Amino acid sequence: MFRLTLLSQFLALCGVISCLGHPNHQLDLTYMTPGKTWENDGLPIGNGYFGALVLGGISEDRIRLTDPSLRDEGGRVLPLADLVIATGHEPENARTFLRRLDLQTAAVEVSYRDGRLRHRREYFASYPDRVLVGRLRAVRKGSLNLSLSWKSPHEGAAVTYDASTHRFGISGVGFEAQVEVRLVGGTLTNKGADGIRIEGVNEVALILTVSQGETFAAGEHLNVLKEKEARVLFQNHISDYQDQFHAMYVTLEGGAKSNLETAKRRLLYAEKPEEDPGFEELLFQYGRYLYLSSARPGSVAPPHGRGIWWFTPKEETPLDNRVLTGGLAALIQPGYPNDPMNWENALPWLDEPGSALGHVSHLFMEATKGRSDEAYGQFRKLLQSYLTDNLLTTDQNIAANMSLVRGVRKLFAEEKEGVLHLANNLPKHWSDGSVVGMRTHNFEIAYVWQDGKFFEGYLTRQAAGRASLKTKARLLLDRPGDDEVIRLTPDSDGLVHFSMEGEKTMRLRLANEEN
Repeated sequence: MFRLTLLSQFLALCGVISCLGHPNHQLDLTYMTPGKTWENDGLPIGNGYFGALVLGGISEDRIRLTDPSLRDEGGRVLPLADLVIATGHEPENARTFLRRLDLQTAAVEVSYRDGRLRHRREYFASYPDRVLVGRLRAVRKGSLNLSLSWKSPHEGAAVTYDASTHRFGISGVGFEAQVEVRLVGGTLTNKGADGIRIEGVNEVALILTVSQGETFAAGEHLNVLKEKEARVLFQNHISDYQDQFHAMYVTLEGGAKSNLETAKRRLLYAEKPEEDPGFEELLFQYGRYLYLSSARPGSVAPPHGRGIWWFTPKEETPLDNRVLTGGLAALIQPGYPNDPMNWENALPWLDEPGSALGHVSHLFMEATKGRSDEAYGQFRKLLQSYLTDNLLTTDQNIAANMSLVRGVRKLFAEEKEGVLHLANNLPKHWSDGSVVGMRTHNFEIAYVWQDGKFFEGYLTRQAAGRASLKTKARLLLDRPGDDEVIRLTPDSDGLVHFSMEGEKTMRLRLANEEN
């Protein structure tokens, strides 16, 4: 399991992580209307083993389960089943509706007021406990009434209910899902083929998992978790996920429209992208979120071109899984292991003219050549023209969402032939900002830039050695807390050289007339 990196820990202890990249913009997708279609509205959650799309309705909510190990003979991914939660609430009576995916907690919230009664549903997919959890609540005790049923596209799928354990499952050829229903107050009634009915409860917790192959049985796993409360499962999920997600931050200054619901924000960005760099920050972090939700250590199968959420149309060949393993993982997850694949050669495979992946391919190639504004132009075109309301690409080819992270991060920091480049390849549009947790082959980096130029940063070298940095400015180097300051003046090649101890953090600052 990855933990917060050394540099992130150091910055947090020093109290500077809040100004060096900790997000001051909202990192969530918000909507004021219920979802209608999976393609446009489904909000993705996942734990690396299986995924779910949450539609977020009023009279009923649907959770579509997907399992990357469930494939047809041609290798195409198939949907598993929908868990349908029927409330009986009338949409016209609902007020203050909110549907939200919070990238910092990896959880979906659906809330609204039915008359005077506030209802709230929360969903998250836990990697450490290998479950999907739903928590359904109403403000007034005993006021929650709902029905649960399974819908599956697989012919012959069988639905079962175990009264002794309150387990409601569905199984077919090659798959099984079970959900344990935990009630606070009220009653549960088995309605046979029509599902189960829950009445007069204060709160409901749904603990769901999916059998995968012969090595993991859903029922046995739920037995293991029967003593864990939903809040404990959430705490385990948050601890694990935030260790991953918070290890890297990007903050782009210059205006943000995070107070708008996401569907409107997307349309406004398409018209005036220069007014909302925060939207670009959101898409960068969204790509990381999708990968962390799709592929984790121990996953049964690597994600396909649609992450772990979308089934592959029959007429389409699945994207080569090598695109989403190895090199991509190295830079979306906090660690930086050796890259097992040559991305410079891989990404041109994806060069589909007029497609999201085509723009990602060109983004990466332009960034590699040091043509920052051209690379940014490809990024902007992708965001302007190829996103649905749930911010996935228009063909649900989530590979584009995830792989753009690799190209964009080359604009912030890169190590070429032993030389470290910081803020040397920033597009003109990103005049001010900060990063924390960027990693190259030898360094972990955090820095602030102003007016397109490096201002102050922190470096940690994995092992002791000599460092070379490309810069046009004189710099000051010191170890925080020490009085000794080393002055660095670039040579004729625009390089400064200095030695660093392994796993020791050094500070770099611009030198001026006063210092």
